[in-house]
Amino acid sequence: MISMPFVFPFPVYGSGIMIKSPTVKVFSLRSGQQPGKRGRSRGLIFIKFFPDWRVTTIFEELKNHMAAGEKFLALEKFQNLILMALSLQTDFFAFAAMFGGTALRIFHGLPRFSEDLDFTVDQEVSGFSLEPYRGGLSRFFEEIGLGKVTINLKDREREVASGSIVLTVGRSESLRVKIDAEKNRLAIAPETETLYGEFPFQYPARVCKLSSGFAGKMDALLHRQWGGKRVKGRDWYDLLWYLRKGAEINLPWLEERLRAKGTLSPEETLSPELLGELYAKRAESLNLKEILRDVTVFMTDDLEKRASALWSAEMFLNQREKIVDAARKFKPQKDSGD
Repeated sequence: MISMPFVFPFPVYGSGIMIKSPTVKVFSLRSGQQPGKRGRSRGLIFIKFFPDWRVTTIFEELKNHMAAGEKFLALEKFQNLILMALSLQTDFFAFAAMFGGTALRIFHGLPRFSEDLDFTVDQEVSGFSLEPYRGGLSRFFEEIGLGKVTINLKDREREVASGSIVLTVGRSESLRVKIDAEKNRLAIAPETETLYGEFPFQYPARVCKLSSGFAGKMDALLHRQWGGKRVKGRDWYDLLWYLRKGAEINLPWLEERLRAKGTLSPEETLSPELLGELYAKRAESLNLKEILRDVTVFMTDDLEKRASALWSAEMFLNQREKIVDAARKFKPQKDSGD
């Protein structure tokens, strides 16, 4: 099982965007420059993506959301712009795939907001850093005329390259998006696919398939201690969403993740039944108040908010067999060479 390579599906010029302004400017990058060296801009003609009227509209949308107390909506649009920058201006998605709550929200319509951008880096990439992408991100926001963003990067952690991107919206207001890219040293890669974001226009991004995203979520459920001993309710909310969708669990990738954390010994095999046991142990100690305190503010459906007030520990324990079935159903994709 291998991670499918990300292939940019169309040239940047035009890129499916209908340009209505007759005064669109074209910026030429170095002739013949090819993708492949991490962090480099693409060797294609780069358009000033949005005419001035569209830039003004985007910025006003963000400001209006903030003024109306809709910070999550503004944040989500800023997240889309960051992903568009990484997709159109750099070769980032040749080496990394997105997963986590924001991936579910933007690409699968998860009915809750999410704050961070989470990625997993291909296991064959050594010495990965976010630093080479600083220039491409900065140029994108400068060239679309949206203003200067502040990019803070930290690659000191061994397992995760992290950082944040901040856009000032008003005198005392800003939008901050945290980025985490886990440096995958596992023997097995997640399965990925190319999906398309839709704000402000369609753009491609490499995203973990739902089965791999579910495996990552189960890893988080079993291991995450958030804010000390607190439970991250969004993890448990996402679990219910995956199960409603009938998603499978990429058991081989989850097994590698658990083995890397010491939950499994090198000799152990993660069976669907063992996963069910591990889940049940974790679910037995759930604090429902902590779950609801964390997740409710992020939920977008009022009816679901009302229904969540009736969640119980028993309800989560009853998901055990569904999780076992989701793991049993998984069938690895065939290698592209088969």
